Amino acid sequence: MLALIVGAAFAVLLIAITGLRASTELGRETQEELAAVDALERLAVDLETGLRGYVITREQRFLEPWEDGRTQLPAIAARLQRLAAGESSDLARAERLVQATNDYIGAYGEPLIDAVRRSDPSARGVATTDEGKQRTDALRASFNRLKQVGRERLTAREADAERDARRATIAAIIGVGGSLLLIALFTGYLSRVIVRPVRRVAGAAGRLAGGDLGVRLSEAGVGEIGELERAFNRMGSSLEVSQEQLRRLADEHAALRRVATLVAQAVPPAEIFAAVATEVRGLFAADSVAIARFEDDGAVVIVAADPPGHIAVGVPLALGEGTSIATVLKTVRPVRTDEYAHPSGPLADVIDEMGLRSSVGCPILVEDQLWGAIAAGSRGEPLGPETEVRLTKFTGLVATAIANAESRSALAASRARVVAAADDTRRRIERDLHDGAQQRLVHTIITLKWAHRALGNRREDAGELVREALTQAEQAQAELRELAHGILPSVLTRNGLQASVDTIVSNTPLDVTTEVTDQRFPAAVEATAYFVISEALTNVVKHSKADQAEVKVGVNDGTLRIEVRDAGVGGADFEDGTGLIGLQDRVAALDGRLHVTSPAAGGTVVVALLPVG
Repeated sequence: MLALIVGAAFAVLLIAITGLRASTELGRETQEELAAVDALERLAVDLETGLRGYVITREQRFLEPWEDGRTQLPAIAARLQRLAAGESSDLARAERLVQATNDYIGAYGEPLIDAVRRSDPSARGVATTDEGKQRTDALRASFNRLKQVGRERLTAREADAERDARRATIAAIIGVGGSLLLIALFTGYLSRVIVRPVRRVAGAAGRLAGGDLGVRLSEAGVGEIGELERAFNRMGSSLEVSQEQLRRLADEHAALRRVATLVAQAVPPAEIFAAVATEVRGLFAADSVAIARFEDDGAVVIVAADPPGHIAVGVPLALGEGTSIATVLKTVRPVRTDEYAHPSGPLADVIDEMGLRSSVGCPILVEDQLWGAIAAGSRGEPLGPETEVRLTKFTGLVATAIANAESRSALAASRARVVAAADDTRRRIERDLHDGAQQRLVHTIITLKWAHRALGNRREDAGELVREALTQAEQAQAELRELAHGILPSVLTRNGLQASVDTIVSNTPLDVTTEVTDQRFPAAVEATAYFVISEALTNVVKHSKADQAEVKVGVNDGTLRIEVRDAGVGGADFEDGTGLIGLQDRVAALDGRLHVTSPAAGGTVVVALLPVG
């Protein structure tokens, strides 16, 4: 718009200047035309003066102006006609004037000069003189008329030029003044809509860079400035959200670190549960947090709650329906309840008492098995959309704490069982030695002493005493062999696992098929494998009612796999006193795993996996 206005002003100025130039050019042409008329008039005067002097004096020198005038006449006439060509009336007058001048020369002047040269008396006659005077006056009158018209036109054109000059001056003043005014107005406009907003944006950007993420602009600008303000506000909002997210993430990491520290320090699970409940409630701004453990009979036990006092901790409760914890038990996945419908059960009574309207629950999985759940409730707006994902991180720590506690408990129980088994074995060996072989050896020694005395006294029963002593010694040897067989057979240490399995199978009243590798392994691995096979076959004989079994021993990817399978009644587990717990402890001592699959009426499969490198 500014360019159009300034361009229009200068277009008017250009038009005015063009008109002024045209008027000036016309005035110059008119002046040249008048100058040409004056020149032609002077030429005519020179012709008349030279002709009159020659007629009076008959001296040739007076004809020089005549001859010069005749010579200059064509050029002057042509110049006059060219200048008068712009106006048809002026051209006609100029042509008539030129024609009259030529007639004066051809029709009057030349015949008069010839008459004077012939000494014709008529050359000085009154008629000739009057004709010359008339022709001269007519030419002068024509010249005066032509000059008068030219002067009038020159005056008009000078007036036009002056008017155009005034117009050009006014247009220049208006154009320049208007342009300056428009530039000033546009400068003010730019300052208002660009400079000052940019300064505001720069100032706000400085505050934003200084840490004031709440600064915002009014978004009152137009065009690109308004877009800049809106982009700045979006950036500020994004940075503020990012700062809030970073703060929340830092708080979450700090809470997780505190809980992880407790887990690493192996504090009792109850303390870890209470710490998790407190951390989750503070981190998510929840009104209530509870950690629950599912029981086998369908009940639930609250192991930790924050704030304490609203829920009975450690007391089995009926699970009920409609709560997040109950839904987790059914779905084994994170759940969200934005508005409780009609929950039932003791937990529902607590929810009503606390005025909770919504909650989020996540399952706690220990070794891929559902152990319990953690639930966070709110009295007001529902918890944030990322609560489930963030809450899962805490359930992982809880699961780790539970698994560690169970591992420690299992390790302690295993150690206790190992110690008890060692004590029982030592007492059994002592008892067997005392009641069996030791007594027989003592009996043998006494009998031999009696035989020695009898031989000295030459008694007849000496031979009988020696035979009795020999019998007692043989029984003591058999009992010692049997006792040693229960500890570790020598065939295992001498010939390896394959030979020892063959020995076990030969002493088992079952049809046992074997597929055992002939490789040798470390002594601890071979002893553990031997006892697994021996105990498993003993359980088959005692409990499975099967008449056949299968033993497979092989190595795969650095792991020794021992499998004992039967087609008996099944139902074996680690709680029925079949010796499986002892085997599990032995296998675990070598970082191995023991698996027992024994469905009712489906046979039993015992698999031990021992790392052998």
